Amino acid sequence: MIQFVDQVILVTGAARGLGRAYTLALAERGAHVVALDSGCDTDGEGRDPTVLEDVIELAHDMGAEVIGHCVDVRDPEVLQQVVQDTLKRFGRIDGLVCNAGVLICQEELGTDLGLYRRHMDGNYFTTLASIQAVWPVMQAQGYGRIMVTSGFSALYGDDRMAGYAASNAANLALVRSLHVKANEAGIRINALCPACYSRLSKRWVLPEQADEMTPDTVVPAMLWLMSRRAPNGEVITAGGGHYALAGVQEGVGLRLEPAERRPETLASLWPNLKSSPKTQSYDSFAQRLARTMRSVIEGR
Repeated sequence: MIQFVDQVILVTGAARGLGRAYTLALAERGAHVVALDSGCDTDGEGRDPTVLEDVIELAHDMGAEVIGHCVDVRDPEVLQQVVQDTLKRFGRIDGLVCNAGVLICQEELGTDLGLYRRHMDGNYFTTLASIQAVWPVMQAQGYGRIMVTSGFSALYGDDRMAGYAASNAANLALVRSLHVKANEAGIRINALCPACYSRLSKRWVLPEQADEMTPDTVVPAMLWLMSRRAPNGEVITAGGGHYALAGVQEGVGLRLEPAERRPETLASLWPNLKSSPKTQSYDSFAQRLARTMRSVIEGR
């Protein structure tokens, strides 16, 4: 049975929806949870400490301990203060669940870059700052588990939330970029793309689907990614009791001789490229680049 007895795990966006479910599930399995949440609205504005207090009270009723910080995790200095306070209390940090984020509907592409910047700030830069705050601690310990939140829109796009999708796609790229160094340091970092009914997603999930698409159906994936036996550098989708691995794959492709390297040639071969099975995957940019270089050498 997966347990977290005496492990210290930070959860951002911990007071409502998925974060609330994560916090209580980790506490129930023995973790000392450090819950961070400002109680803001879905746009990232405002502050309400009562939502965090409710989670702490629920955990205490379960006989578990949750340390709450009503803070804005978009501020790197605040994150550093939380890390230092946690180290003073417990002496270590075993895990980080990056769940804080914003979702602002964008029905049209628009010309206002402000919404895109708010998404990047609330979803990507907050995640990056959280990881930067705990990474040296985990590296010194030789152990750490990090779960980064992304989304289905980051994998497949969505014309109603371009800014949200782009910021979560940045989170996926961050995980793929860090997992090699993480492995060397005894850290495991993975991404979770959740689908559930919450205050962020209720615009897209129908009320009649709410009973099936609960945050609790995502929790098993989070617990697995935070466990000692967690994989590394993976992307998991979860929702409604369905779980899957997601990733980037390419077709076999083709190499054109110098005389054929014209757009007209690509146009004529486009059906072949489209029909080629996408079965090629790579663990890193370096591995992908090596394949290109190998193709160049073999073609000489």
